[in-house]
Amino acid sequence: MNLPSTQGMPYDDVADGKMLDGIAAGDRESFGRLYERYAGLLFTTIQKILNDHSDTEEVLQEVMNSLWHKAHLYHEGRGRPVTWLASTARNRAIDRLRAKKRQAKLKEAYSSEAEMIVRGTMPVSGPEAAGRRDACQRVRSAVLELSEIQREAIEKVYFEGLTQQEIADQLGEPLGTVKARIRRGLAKLRQTVDGA
Repeated sequence: MNLPSTQGMPYDDVADGKMLDGIAAGDRESFGRLYERYAGLLFTTIQKILNDHSDTEEVLQEVMNSLWHKAHLYHEGRGRPVTWLASTARNRAIDRLRAKKRQAKLKEAYSSEAEMIVRGTMPVSGPEAAGRRDACQRVRSAVLELSEIQREAIEKVYFEGLTQQEIADQLGEPLGTVKARIRRGLAKLRQTVDGA
């Protein structure tokens, strides 16, 4: 993938802001100009985090797609356009990295569980089986005590394997709101399970 570079080009906050305004209004030419100007910088920002060319290309496309749909969220008072773009790319890359780590843990847990099933397991004593059943019941009850929006966000992260950004996009909610729901939901789960 041969990307344009911003090297040697001074940042022009006014011009960049106008391009973002144009993109927010659906102007494809503004989108093309902004892509030409910053795709290289965004690619480098993402690559430094992911260190994987294929993932970097995918995340760059996600960032540009998000930009097309969410350029209206940029406001001059929040900082420079280039900073906003780079932060968006960085956050998306971090979300991808976290999602890959979660998937790796799930695969490892699944493989470990599958291995135990194949090998056969030792019979479980009555008290141990009762303890496991009680623990499962506590977790189920704790999940049911979460608010619907917390439960939905946690299920999407841990059972569907979505990143927090993907959940925010899917629900049409700000990323910070989704992160807060997950954080509060997990804290409530811990408190409920540990207190039981």
